[in-house]
Amino acid sequence: MEVKKRNIESLLAEIESLKEELFESNSIVDAIKQGDVDALVVSTNGVPEVYSLQTADYTYRLLIEKFRQGALSISRKGLILYCNDYFSELVGIPSEQIVGTYLNEYFDNPTQFVQLIQALRYGIATHEILLKSDSDKKTFPAYIALTDLEPSVEAIGIVITDLTEKKKHEEALIRHQEELEEKINELNKINRNLEEFIHVISHDLKEPLRKIVMNTSRIDGSYFTEPDTKAINVMKLSALRLNSLVDDLVRYSSHTAQEERTKINLKTIISEVMEDFEIIISDKKASIKVGDLPIVKASRVQMRQLFSNLISNAIKYSKETTAPFIEIFQPENLDTKIPNQNAKFVQIQIKDNGIGMEENHLAKIFTIFQRLHARNEYSGNGIGLAICKKIMENHSGKITVESTLNEGTTFNLYFPIA
Repeated sequence: MEVKKRNIESLLAEIESLKEELFESNSIVDAIKQGDVDALVVSTNGVPEVYSLQTADYTYRLLIEKFRQGALSISRKGLILYCNDYFSELVGIPSEQIVGTYLNEYFDNPTQFVQLIQALRYGIATHEILLKSDSDKKTFPAYIALTDLEPSVEAIGIVITDLTEKKKHEEALIRHQEELEEKINELNKINRNLEEFIHVISHDLKEPLRKIVMNTSRIDGSYFTEPDTKAINVMKLSALRLNSLVDDLVRYSSHTAQEERTKINLKTIISEVMEDFEIIISDKKASIKVGDLPIVKASRVQMRQLFSNLISNAIKYSKETTAPFIEIFQPENLDTKIPNQNAKFVQIQIKDNGIGMEENHLAKIFTIFQRLHARNEYSGNGIGLAICKKIMENHSGKITVESTLNEGTTFNLYFPIA
């Protein structure tokens, strides 16, 4: 009898435990049905297992709280139902004091709230507004985006972005642009003054120079002493050199302008330049070999000036004992890239067998008035290669030089491929 009694008590205890488990399960199911608790049902080998997710919205809430934009939900009348911490920071008021107030209280212009709600009805959901900050007692620009949460919830979702830094950058950009425009206007004024100055040089200054050269040529030197004759010759040569310098300066300044670009056959240009230099080519017994050259879009006048300067240079700086030999050609690599530039270029080389240059002189030769030799050794004003550099810059190209002393020089011209 005692054993039977213990078995009955054990069964009753087990039944009581099962009742408690059943009650707990029924409570979870009821809560799930009523929407009080989220749940996840997982089927394992055909047996369903229920997992309650009492913190299913935790990640979402954490995201909204950590969001570096103001997030709110409001009623259609503007009553704030919820706001995150970032909006609290923006307006400088604790979030618990914000909930239950109206959104328009934080607008610099409270009547603007009605306009936002009316615009939302027509699908216009984004605006720029001014908000008030209670912490520093001033307004700040903000971007506001409204989302109608109906029919799921009778509320409106609000996202607010602080535009203070963006506006500062925009204002700084406008100031820089205004400063740039002022500098451009100053440069335009300087250019106009330079044009007037060049006009004075090319007309008013050259006229007395012409008279000096013309009249010194007419002087009969047969009655002069040797020192007088020498003085007259120095004066005449100085006037001629000054006249040449004026011409070079005018040419240099003229290449600042952007002339009309047309398709140019460079072989034709070089043939014309060779005709111009026919006498000096013959005197120096120079040979010029022209290979296949591309058609480029360029200024005809400037291309003629470019090759005129480079060919003249190659002949001028030739060796006394060796006839000048000049090659003008396009290397095999048709598409060339210049370092630090993305665009592609066509390359042309002008190669000579002249006196060459030392490597430490190469960086100087494109500077205006820069001369590497004494005037009594080689004529010129040191402007020719500066003009070449300016011409290539005008055509969005580049000119470089390679040279070996006593062996020769190679100029590389890079024209952008259209």
